[in-house]
Amino acid sequence: MLSNRINKACRLRMIVSRHTSTTPDAKSIQTPNPSKISSDMIGPPDPVSNLRTIIFRRPSNETNLEEKYRKLRTEVQDWNHKFWTQHNSRFFKERETYLKENLPDGKTNLTADEMSVFYKAFLDKNWKTHLNYNIEWYKKNLMLLGLAIQVKIKKLFRTKQTK
Repeated sequence: MLSNRINKACRLRMIVSRHTSTTPDAKSIQTPNPSKISSDMIGPPDPVSNLRTIIFRRPSNETNLEEKYRKLRTEVQDWNHKFWTQHNSRFFKERETYLKENLPDGKTNLTADEMSVFYKAFLDKNWKTHLNYNIEWYKKNLMLLGLAIQVKIKKLFRTKQTK
């Protein structure tokens, strides 16, 4: 199971690398067609959000429930990607500002102890955002879990009926 996912990720990475120039540009990446792939495909990590985009397979005989589940998975993935892109962008920007204001002359970086002051301040400032994100994340995942269970049960009964 895990080796299948790793193989899929490698295949997507090869597809992506074949369609990119020597300087990766998001616009030059050709995304595989979801109705022509044999399974979900996992892409390389996004440079800002650090999340891997998943291209969800769209089977030709997809039921309305399966389509609803696939679309909700895509929406949750997009929501998650947007949150972490904004969060990480804000983090990098604030870290850069902190370094400019606190870096003594002649030094190229701060120690881990010196940076811990920034990290704590950033986490304290954003605790409410993280709390709201976690609450929403759990809600969305429970919705996905409910749909996934429904899809599996329907598939189970569908295969038993065809035998």
